[in-house]
Amino acid sequence: MKLEMIGLSHKTSTVETRQRAAIGPERIARVAEELLAMDHMEGVVIVSTCNRVELYLSPQVHTPPSALRDVFQRICNLTAEEAAATYYHRDHAAVMHLFRVASGLDSQMLGEVQILGQVKTSYHDALELACTNSVLNTLFLRAIECGKLVRHRTAISQGAVSVAYAAVDVAQRVFGNLTKHKILLVGAGDTIRLASKYLADGGAVQWRISNRTKANAKVLADEVGAQVVDFPPSADDIAWADVVVSATSSPVPVVTAATAKKALEQRRDPSLLLDLAMPCDIEASLKNLDNVYLYTVDDFKEIVAANLKAREKEAQRAEKLVEKEVERFVEWYRENRVAPTIQQLQEVLESIRSSEVQNSVKRFTPENHAQVDEFSKSLMRKVTSLIIANMKRASMDKNDLSLARAVAQAFASPKSDVNDVLEKLDHELSH
Repeated sequence: MKLEMIGLSHKTSTVETRQRAAIGPERIARVAEELLAMDHMEGVVIVSTCNRVELYLSPQVHTPPSALRDVFQRICNLTAEEAAATYYHRDHAAVMHLFRVASGLDSQMLGEVQILGQVKTSYHDALELACTNSVLNTLFLRAIECGKLVRHRTAISQGAVSVAYAAVDVAQRVFGNLTKHKILLVGAGDTIRLASKYLADGGAVQWRISNRTKANAKVLADEVGAQVVDFPPSADDIAWADVVVSATSSPVPVVTAATAKKALEQRRDPSLLLDLAMPCDIEASLKNLDNVYLYTVDDFKEIVAANLKAREKEAQRAEKLVEKEVERFVEWYRENRVAPTIQQLQEVLESIRSSEVQNSVKRFTPENHAQVDEFSKSLMRKVTSLIIANMKRASMDKNDLSLARAVAQAFASPKSDVNDVLEKLDHELSH
């Protein structure tokens, strides 16, 4: 099989290493060109996300893993030690890896949905650069189909499996669409940034941000269109918000009863307080107020644990679906290996057929010419279909290309490049 891949991910490397190794949009074309310049290389697709950098290659002859690691090390600016931790897969194993990646089975967050879109984008980028081949085209199209199938037939992507996602899930259950509801974010770190993304996906458009360092608050505020307010948040800010999401590193509560109690009591609508900090940012006594709902990290951890357990159960079903789709691809590939011989066979026989019909045209009346032409085509189809069926059967069932090679030699003609066909078959036999 003409497939191999090499890469690193969250499983094998640190965040710092992955950031340095990332192949951004400005480098994709140059790296693809460099890879295509390697001996016997026919196609390249580059997948580069925050959690992985992977090269999918389709060579005529496999590259030794050590040589490919050297290339990967240079392209991704890695040390020898970091490059030694990369993983390498060939043929069937490479197919399995990509299908599992697209299905969310190899993600840091089991069943994540973003990776499928990232795989699709990587493939489309490769198409625009014209650096793929028929094998990689089919591989990535089938991988994308597999990812969709897994998410359609299993619940692997359902239920919150991060504290931030669980918190926003609670907000949506309480308020539904968040378009008309006001959000106060306390903090501007990774947890708050992730929560803001989920809230925005849920429709939130009215924001205030309170953070100890105003410059950091301003960066996030510019992204979501928010107003930056004082830290800690004032009573007016708390009274303004329908949802308060807090995640700071403060050792003491930043939303205190002394500040918030009166403001919350004056509100007519419910207040949802989502405390994602440890230790807690929101004073626990506020949960005793009427019309105030306070959830802490411990509440969300229980939700996350239950959802993660459910996803792990669904992952077992997903793995079986992936195995079936991988086998379907392998069957396609084995059948497709004899395509050069089929093309040569059909071209040679069509040349013979059309020549003989042309030579015999005077023997038939003009009104019979169409019937003679169709009869000769039908005869050739029956002859070639039997030969093709036997070649495909040998290739698929016995992994045997000797019949395809014999047919290529038997039906060689001066006009057909039989050496090119034989060379392709020899490359397949060498894998």
